[in-house]
Amino acid sequence: MKIKLKIIYITVVLLSSCSTQLVIDHNQNEIIPVISTPDSAITAMINPYKIGIDSVMNEVICISEREMTKGRPESLLGNFVTDLCLEEFSDKANICIMNNGGLRFPLPKGEITIGDIYKLMPFENELVVLELNGLELFSLIEYIYSRKGEPFSGIKIYSMDSCMILSNRNILYRNENKILMSEPVIASSCGEEEEVYVVSKIDKTYKIRILTSDYLAYGGDKMSFFKGKTQQKLEIKLRDVIINYCKTKGFINSSLDERFTYKTKNNE
Repeated sequence: MKIKLKIIYITVVLLSSCSTQLVIDHNQNEIIPVISTPDSAITAMINPYKIGIDSVMNEVICISEREMTKGRPESLLGNFVTDLCLEEFSDKANICIMNNGGLRFPLPKGEITIGDIYKLMPFENELVVLELNGLELFSLIEYIYSRKGEPFSGIKIYSMDSCMILSNRNILYRNENKILMSEPVIASSCGEEEEVYVVSKIDKTYKIRILTSDYLAYGGDKMSFFKGKTQQKLEIKLRDVIINYCKTKGFINSSLDERFTYKTKNNE
């Protein structure tokens, strides 16, 4: 039996060693043009719908005083989108945050069409509001800091010592696991601790209402601090909010206001 196995093994080795090895000598790519004549019947069927869509997409809804592009640490486009969202829902939220990845196309200077807004925001994302406590809010701030900036509105962030100024001009800063608030503001910025007069420790029930997209609210783009939070759905798409805002204003603009000061202890 052992002799038979050895014979089989030797036969397999010999056959494998004698097999032909194929090697590619060269390859060549060739572009083959596709030439076809449009189907007149299909074109006739599609054309009325195309005309209808074009007429909607080409509608001018406002005039932009400048070109708006996205970027870090802040940008004209990011500030524009988050500021208008917070303005529209100021009765429901304190802070608005979006992500640069969701802003897909810049807005040109001059006439803005509905098609431009669809290019900016092609997704079907809707707006939602959820609540964060003090520590969770700082997790959001640390996220923005780790990304070297994401679009937000309603606060000013001074990342060198993990503190922020809320839109009501109160200062929040963290001391280990305690979140402290100063009111009124007596410092022009968040600097050393002695520059801020702290009057109260924030209670554990203290909540900040965050306006964002449903995609981010479910933890998209690594925003894990939103996971599991109860969402108040506003039943409107982010894109529609932008379109309605542009139609209402007629003229739109944006500015950089240093809402995010990207500093570290090494470059104070």
